[in-house]
Amino acid sequence: MTGSQTLVSITGAHDIVAGGLRALLGSADDLDIVDGLPGFGTVPDVIVYDAIGLEADGGAELYTLIKESESAVLVLGRDLRPDLASRAMAHGAAGWISLEAGRDEVLRLIRRAADGGLALEQPRAAGVLGECVGLSQREVEVLGLITKGVSNADIAVTLSLSANTVKSYVRSAYRKIAAINRAQAVAWCLMHGFDPPGT
Repeated sequence: MTGSQTLVSITGAHDIVAGGLRALLGSADDLDIVDGLPGFGTVPDVIVYDAIGLEADGGAELYTLIKESESAVLVLGRDLRPDLASRAMAHGAAGWISLEAGRDEVLRLIRRAADGGLALEQPRAAGVLGECVGLSQREVEVLGLITKGVSNADIAVTLSLSANTVKSYVRSAYRKIAAINRAQAVAWCLMHGFDPPGT
């Protein structure tokens, strides 16, 4: 935080969403708002990234921000697209804010993120792929490859497993996510934070 002011960057948002955020955040005396990332040498305390940007570049910009920025990255998620916020959380975002959240909730989450306290409310475990249904790490790996369109035979080669072992992981994973075929499995994965094909 810079003195008593918190510098907040709004990134990846379309004009209407960015304008709404600017208006909402501009009403708080303790926040300074910038569009995009500020110039060299200025590090925002919090970056608010619109999750819709994941569709434009497959998450490249967001993942770079999470890995390389010293800022807390909060993702602005959409209730009708929970997969976007889930993907961001699975890749290390500090937390997420619903586009439907009220002013007070948005300000509270941004202030908590700036103070480093957001992890207390949104633990990293919440973003672990497949945790909600008890998927094992190997089942997550198998489903991740299925989601990317990889065949069972190629999954076996990629993960150094036998074809029968892959089939066993597929069956157990499908049972946990209540999928009866590959299409249902892929749909479930995309709605629960797995990276889509081509990423």
